[in-house]
Amino acid sequence: MKKKLLCTLLCTAFTGILLAGCAAADASKAVNAADGSGKKKAGSSDNDVYQLTVTSHDPRTSATGEFLEKWAASVKEASDGRLVILVHHNASMADVNESYDYVLEGKTDIAWGLQSAYTDVFPVTGVFSLPLLDINNAVQGSEAIWNFYNETDYMDSEYEPFHVLLLHTNCQSPICTVSKRVENTEELASMQIRANSGPASLLVQNFGTEPISVPITDLYSALGRGACNAAITDWHAIRSFALNGVCHHFLDENIGVSTYFMLMNQDSYDSLPADLQKILDETSAAAIGYTDIWNDYEKEVRKLITDVDPHAIYKLKSEEEKKLQDAAEQTAEQWIREMDEKGYDGRAIYEKAVECIKAVKE
Repeated sequence: MKKKLLCTLLCTAFTGILLAGCAAADASKAVNAADGSGKKKAGSSDNDVYQLTVTSHDPRTSATGEFLEKWAASVKEASDGRLVILVHHNASMADVNESYDYVLEGKTDIAWGLQSAYTDVFPVTGVFSLPLLDINNAVQGSEAIWNFYNETDYMDSEYEPFHVLLLHTNCQSPICTVSKRVENTEELASMQIRANSGPASLLVQNFGTEPISVPITDLYSALGRGACNAAITDWHAIRSFALNGVCHHFLDENIGVSTYFMLMNQDSYDSLPADLQKILDETSAAAIGYTDIWNDYEKEVRKLITDVDPHAIYKLKSEEEKKLQDAAEQTAEQWIREMDEKGYDGRAIYEKAVECIKAVKE
């Protein structure tokens, strides 16, 4: 199923996609346009309308919500209304740690989700979440991870049960703190820092403390009641989950990006006519261009924060930045060793990821 699209196809497809209205209709997977008689198999007539359900744990008003609705509209437009996508936002269908099973079991046709919510399921994908990689924005990170997926077989086993529509990243992450402004890396050792599993957690351990595990949907509450007093999370999440209402200091050092998947149940994909499969693949790959929504959210939340306190977003002094870089390099080496122990070629994976990031750097 993999490697059906290359970088050149992405660029070509994106330029040809127009936007349309949001997805609609009922929750069935495919509906006959004439009589509503149910799902049709490949080879049905051109009048058949197919509907696909998507689960997402992020709010409709988030960057994710805008991204998914924009993608759904492009699919509907490109298919002349024959392929309609209904997005279930805000974990109304499946929670952040349930989307994988939901799409695998066919409870939804497509899942948008977060790899770090599934410990040890996506080890190779984690390379793109290593700290202080040279990822400047969501589009660059998304192009890099999608190229990596299409150009190598390193990720094949992680996504083998599914039809992969897209892998992408979000924007960068600061270290957000409730009341303490962190001026040096040693201070991080005394803090209770929430971090995603994988590289972000390794980095926190290299600060000298154990990471706190809290779902993003519960993070505001956890910070407010003191279950943690710091968090590594991206600018988009800060706005979408109102974390700037409880955190007052933001260490802006490009700690890392999160990766996301758009996975489709294989049976659902196989049930579509060949022409609609092609349209879905091309519009999904071209949706990389829509990840600039995360960049827009980053600009907006930075302004919201600095309008309240012009000094709330800050950087370390150069000698402390060097210590942070050392911790990031230590984390990368640790990640490589752990991947080797799992039977992967950790350094080859790391170097290829860095190569893909540099190749698309703006």
